[in-house]
Amino acid sequence: MARGRLTEEEIKILRQNVYVSDVEESRIIYTNEFKFLFIKEYQSGKKPTQIFREAGFDPKILGSKRIERAAHRWKESYVAGSLGSYQDGTIRKRRKWEVRNLQNDFQYEKYLEILEQLQQRIEELERENMRLKKLTAEKGVYGGEPLT
Repeated sequence: MARGRLTEEEIKILRQNVYVSDVEESRIIYTNEFKFLFIKEYQSGKKPTQIFREAGFDPKILGSKRIERAAHRWKESYVAGSLGSYQDGTIRKRRKWEVRNLQNDFQYEKYLEILEQLQQRIEELERENMRLKKLTAEKGVYGGEPLT
């Protein structure tokens, strides 16, 4: 089904989708999160229309050509890493600042994982520190010798 410009009602519907960062009569700007999700799902064997439908988009509003063109752009833009895995890849964009944003989004997830690990380690060390403080307070010694 060929689609032209979006109506005001369709624009309102699309703006409610979490994967849309902006929408106008003649264009839809999808979030980087959705683009990565699309690539991941596509590599797992799903069809573009199915991916869009599962992400809350109505294919009747978008039209098959718009879905096909977006899917083609993202598949062409995807650069696989050495192992060809999703984590090693990135999506190239035409503008330099968009590439940085995509890389920052991807690195942000890695940093969140590292931050969580560090927070767990800090909590572990704080518990150990408290146990040592209690031990030294009970015995009145530090390292086997009386405290002065």
